[in-house]
Amino acid sequence: MSTSDPLPRFPDGLLRLLAVPRTLQELAARLDLPVPEVEAGLQCLREVGLAWRRQGETILPPEPPPDPVDAGRVRSALEDLPQVPQVHALEQVDSTSAWLDRARRQGVQGPVACCADFQSAGRGRRGRQWRMPPCAGMALSLLWDIRPWPRPDATVPLATGVVLAQALEDLGVRGLQLKWPNDLYLHGRKLGGILVEARAGRGGPDALILGVGINLRLPPHLEVGQPHADLAGAGLQPLPSRSRLAAALIRALVGMLQAYPEPGFAAFHGDWNRRDATRNRPVTLTGGGERRGIARGVDARGRLCLETARGREWIETGEISLRRTP
Repeated sequence: MSTSDPLPRFPDGLLRLLAVPRTLQELAARLDLPVPEVEAGLQCLREVGLAWRRQGETILPPEPPPDPVDAGRVRSALEDLPQVPQVHALEQVDSTSAWLDRARRQGVQGPVACCADFQSAGRGRRGRQWRMPPCAGMALSLLWDIRPWPRPDATVPLATGVVLAQALEDLGVRGLQLKWPNDLYLHGRKLGGILVEARAGRGGPDALILGVGINLRLPPHLEVGQPHADLAGAGLQPLPSRSRLAAALIRALVGMLQAYPEPGFAAFHGDWNRRDATRNRPVTLTGGGERRGIARGVDARGRLCLETARGREWIETGEISLRRTP
C-alpha cells in the first residue's frame, strides 16, 4: 500500500544516519545519493529544528543525538497484549494520523500504530498545527476498529488523557494534570495533546484514529505560541528512549479502548476529575460565543460543568477552547 509522506522534506534514512558522526561522502554513499542532495537534506533538517554541527568534512550529531523509534523493539514490548497492534515507525511523514487514514482507505483495519521521528503537518484540535522538531517528542497515532460499538463515543479523548497520564507516571513523571477536553499538562504547562477522529465506511462509522503528541525534549528557542513543558524538564534521569515511550503509550491506548463501549468512560471518570487542571478555577470558554465561569469538573458523559451567575451549564466537547481566566 502507498501511504508514505506525499511531500518528503529530506532523503529517507538521513535522520537516522545522523546518530553518529559521518562525512558528507559517507552519508551520500549510504543513501546512494549525490552529495548536493544530501547537503539539501541536511539544510532542511536544520530548518525544522535538528541542530547538527559540522567539523571540517564531518557532520556531527546534535546533543543529544537523534533517537529514532525502533518498530521491532516496540512490537517486542507489546507481545503479551491480547490484541497486538501492527507497529510502523516512520522517519518522516506529514501526519501519523493522516498516514493511518490513507492506510484505512486502502483496506487496512486496526489495531495499527504509527510513530514518526518527524512530522511536517501534525494537527491538533480546531486545525491547529502541532510543531515538533525531529526526535524532540513523540508523534503517535493508533487506528482502532469500532464496528462492534453502537456509535463513536465522545468521551474517548478524555479517557485517553487519563491512561496517557498513568503511563507517564509509571515512567516516573510527576506533576501531570489534564485540561478539558484533550490536553496533558505538566506543572501548569502544556506537555501534549490528543486528537481523536471517527472515520466512516459504507455502513457508517467503523474506525477511530487516536493521535497523540507529547513533548520530549524541545529546543529552548522553539516558539509554540503558549507556555509548554517537556519530559526533559520533568526530572527524569535518564529520559526513556522514544521506543520505550512509544510502547508504553500504545499499551495504554489499547488497554483503554478495550474498555469501550462498556464500561467506557465510567472506568476513567474519577481519575479524570482528580487530575483536572482547571477544577474550581475561573475559566473562559470560546467557540460559539464567549462564556465565563468556574470549572467544576466533568460528568460521566465527559461534559464540562461550568458554574456561572445564571447557574450550572453542561458543555459538550466540540470546537470549544478552554483557558484559565487570570
